[in-house]
Amino acid sequence: MRFNAKMAAAWIVICSFAVSSSASAFSDIKDPHQNKIVDALQSQGIIHGVSAERFAPSDNITAAQAVSMLVKAMDLKAVNGAAEAPGIPPNAWFAQAANIAAGHGLLSEGIKDWNGGLTKEQFAVMLHKAITETIGTNPSIQIVIPIADMNLLHSWSGEAVHYLLLSGITELDGEKRFHPQSIISRMEAAEMTFNALKYMDTVKGPQDAGESDDEVSVQVVKVNDQVNEIILSKSDMPNPGYGILVDRIEFSGQRAVISYHFTTPEPGQMYPQVISTAKTSVYVDSKYKVSVKRSPGEAGLPFKAPGTDPKTLK
Repeated sequence: MRFNAKMAAAWIVICSFAVSSSASAFSDIKDPHQNKIVDALQSQGIIHGVSAERFAPSDNITAAQAVSMLVKAMDLKAVNGAAEAPGIPPNAWFAQAANIAAGHGLLSEGIKDWNGGLTKEQFAVMLHKAITETIGTNPSIQIVIPIADMNLLHSWSGEAVHYLLLSGITELDGEKRFHPQSIISRMEAAEMTFNALKYMDTVKGPQDAGESDDEVSVQVVKVNDQVNEIILSKSDMPNPGYGILVDRIEFSGQRAVISYHFTTPEPGQMYPQVISTAKTSVYVDSKYKVSVKRSPGEAGLPFKAPGTDPKTLK
């Protein structure tokens, strides 16, 4: 997993939006908050406009621009042996980024028109995947935020949208709507990516490292004043096919007990024989004191593990 100096330094975002610009501010960005974002990104020489003076913040971001932005923002690298993205001329300016994105699973829902726009829902799924590919968490959502237009979300996007909302990467409007089927603009995409890098910097920075049980390490990361992200990890897995799965969270008074088990590789799958780290995470209300325990009778590891009495996190 990669978290390089670009991310730690200042929320370094954004790919070429096709046409290079000068270092001067864009005349068509009037909102002070958006100006702050663009100034931070442009000062790193990574964000570009449609001309030297215009960023076109309200224009739709194309699929090609969005994919290139996410690949560069997260510093994703090519995956050996991964299939290339279909239907892209090899000399297309975004071909390399698209193939890298495909290798990391960012294009799971497919893109039919690379010059067309993306819905906010589609971009949320790609951004969520890019984040988890970079910082190595694959959270299981336990807190559900009421979304007024939840009926407009597809089943494949619910986890991603909740992740972004809980992490403060995006937010609902005044009527608690996400507008998943609206076409996302260049400014909206830039702002969400900027916020994602800020969130990732927080996750990879100082953390409240809780006391762990005998089998997994536990980290408690403050998402906001109401929510903590609880990250479970094990660093000595025999290969990348092993994982951790949260079964349930039991609440009693001010205590939350997270039950988990280890998953084993899928039969018939080939994995490189390298020591790997398995991770998963859940979100818990910050008022609860958290402990973890391994579920009895679930899939285990190919070696005997020590006892699993829960240890309360400090």
